[in-house]
Amino acid sequence: MISYNFLFQLLLLSPALVTARPGFVAYKEKTCNDPLEMWSDGVPIPDNTLRIDHSIKEWHSHAAGHYYDNVTLPAANATGNFDKDAGIQFAYFKVPEPDPGCQYLLMRDSPRGWQILTKLPGIEVLNVNKEGCYYTPLSPNDDLITSFCCGKDDCAIANIDEDQGGAKETISGGSGVAPNCTIKRKYNDRPTRTNGQQFAVTKPQTCEAPPTCTHSISNSRMVSTTISHSQSYSWTTTDGTDIRIDGGPDILRVGATMSYSIAQTWMEDTGTTFTQTNVTATEESDRQEMGTVAFFSFTPEYDCWTGDVSCGEDSDGKEVVLGGVSFCQPVPSNAGGADGVYSMVYIS
Repeated sequence: MISYNFLFQLLLLSPALVTARPGFVAYKEKTCNDPLEMWSDGVPIPDNTLRIDHSIKEWHSHAAGHYYDNVTLPAANATGNFDKDAGIQFAYFKVPEPDPGCQYLLMRDSPRGWQILTKLPGIEVLNVNKEGCYYTPLSPNDDLITSFCCGKDDCAIANIDEDQGGAKETISGGSGVAPNCTIKRKYNDRPTRTNGQQFAVTKPQTCEAPPTCTHSISNSRMVSTTISHSQSYSWTTTDGTDIRIDGGPDILRVGATMSYSIAQTWMEDTGTTFTQTNVTATEESDRQEMGTVAFFSFTPEYDCWTGDVSCGEDSDGKEVVLGGVSFCQPVPSNAGGADGVYSMVYIS
């Protein structure tokens, strides 16, 4: 009699019975008929395919994606626009149909940190929810990340053309006043440079022929001093005030909030001030490839300090310590606004 274990091993070994993992398959042109060879760290990538086998929620086990370092495309065509796109190459990726409610993501890796203010491990350049042949501008030696998401909550991380909001807090009952906080322990004296949340600064548009390929920023977004909590907290103060803070980044507005109270003690310690600026006044031209649908995005850069913060005592007389609180200031650009990376995100 054949054992079940033998049949299981036979199933694993049979190419006809094993479901292929999805991936971004590289081609030279928009019909996805002429294959394009890809290399990673000097080694050919099998089947010219960037595998999509780790989800955006696998933060701890696989850093939210599959990483390909130092990707080169020796036979890729240059864009031909050397004034604006020096070094950029044409690449098209054939993508299979995702499962219902799922999306496939292609990102550029970034030398800056990402887990403090954003859950995207890189800068998104391709976000697809249906089968097709998708254009993506790549530079030689880019570090790339593939990932996927499924469901409204998980895909909210990837849908950067939607307002993702921020952490919420509530202060109710008692005096209704946020307690004063002090820094109990600093993890780092020097700030860590990190990416903020990538967000859309234009609406998606179809590029049929110039000048429709010009993107002028239309969605004003604020970049501000930010407090990020590594987890959620709730407690009642000695005067009966109930406080709840959700985990995640909270872009500050001046006012009697817990996050602003925490930010004040960090500003005093770091010698910085409350910073707020809008991303509104930049125009980017000739970046979108004809025959595509895309939107323009911005990823701000921040300097972040992290530590534990003491916020008085709770109703039982125990010290309230918020662990892993990050205080982040936008990095200023030479023009006086927020520094960061502008990039096109292709969706069709």
